[in-house]
Formats: sequence, C-alpha cells, structure tokens
Amino acid sequence: MSYRRSRARREFEQQLGQTRVELTQLYPSAAKLPGSGGSRLLAAYYVFAFAQLEVFVKTVVEDALQAVQAAAPPLCNLPDLMVGYLIHRGDEVGAEYRRFATSEDEAALLGKVGSTARKVAAWNAGGPGIQLDSATFLDKKKYPSPRNMPQLFRRLGVRNLWAVASAAGSFNAELTLTSLNDLRTAIAHDGHVPNGFGMRDFRDRLDLMQDFVAAVDRCIADHFCSAAVTRLAWNRGMA
Repeated sequence: MSYRRSRARREFEQQLGQTRVELTQLYPSAAKLPGSGGSRLLAAYYVFAFAQLEVFVKTVVEDALQAVQAAAPPLCNLPDLMVGYLIHRGDEVGAEYRRFATSEDEAALLGKVGSTARKVAAWNAGGPGIQLDSATFLDKKKYPSPRNMPQLFRRLGVRNLWAVASAAGSFNAELTLTSLNDLRTAIAHDGHVPNGFGMRDFRDRLDLMQDFVAAVDRCIADHFCSAAVTRLAWNRGMA
C-alpha cells in the first residue's frame, strides 16, 4: 500500500487554500491604499499561514503517536532514539537522576530505574508499554523553528530530519524552513515587512511551506512504516 496524505497535511493544505481565496478577493483593494496597505495585508496572512504550519506539526505528531500506540508494535520495532526518550523523559528517569544530583537519595533512584526496567521487560514480552504521551514529545519543541524540528523528530527516532526531508521533497529542507521562519520572525516580532513584498512573493512562500509540509508528512510516514507500523495501519490511523 502506498503513502497517503495525513489528516494533518490535508487540513493544512485546506487552510492555505482558503487563505489564497480570501487574498484574491481582498488584496486588489488593499494594494490601492496608501502606505503599503497591500504588503501589510500579505504580511498578516503570512503570519497566519505560518501558524498553520505549527498546527500541522502538533497534529501530525499527535496522530503519529496514536497510530503507533494503536498498532502496539514490539519494543524491538521502535527506533532506538524513541525508546531512549520514552525511558528518559516519558517514564521520568531523567528527572530522577536530576533529583539524585541534589538529594543523593540512591534508594529513590534505584527504585525508579528498577521500576522502569520492569516496564521495559514487560513491554518486550508483549505486555503494556510506556504510554506515548504526545505532550511529552512536543514539550518545548512544537514551534517549527530550524532548531526545534530536528530535536522533535529525534525524539521520534528520526536521526537526521534534514537529510530525509530533503530527499523526500527534492530540496534543501533546512534552508527552506530557515527562510520561512526568518520572514515570520521579522514580521511578527520586528514589525518588518520586506520592501515590495507582493502577491507573487507571498504565493512563492506559501508554495515553499506546502512543499515543506509534504516532505515532512511523507518522511514521518516512511519512518514509522519501515518497521513499527504497517502501511495499512498507518494510513488508517492518520486518516
């Protein structure tokens, strides 16, 4: 069975489609206003479009983890980095080590490590595993910046997001997101709109954003379907 667009990607593309329709109606009048009214309108819609990219990231991660949880793959089929993050953060082993650094309560630390080891052993034997809590994976990394995205996807087991996303989209994914994010930051935080920013520039940026989402959507599907989940179960879970 082949790749299918996720719910998160479809909803993102729907939002961008509505944005294009609205601007087709609003931009001609705004462009006639004094003081770069057209550029300011495009800038506001660009910040909105980038917010939809953030929604996509959050939704695709939530749906992906639900699909994996529902498939209940054996522990050996999950990526090493994902298992490591689940143990370190999902079962709060890392937090226990930090507490030990100040309290030196060895009994509490060993109790936590032992409890987690038993959970992992039971999971490997086909019993219930550590819950895939999306909030834990997304913690402090859901904003789609060039720094956050590789860290978020490493938690999911993707070692080099830029390499696989670039291959999936046939473009430089890191440079693309950096460019998109820099413009959003300049508009939203600095109030700076590039001189002469027009409808063609806006459409080009939305095209890049849509290409980036398509590449990420495909690479996360290929990543989990390589071992953890069948393509059929994945497509059902992401529909």
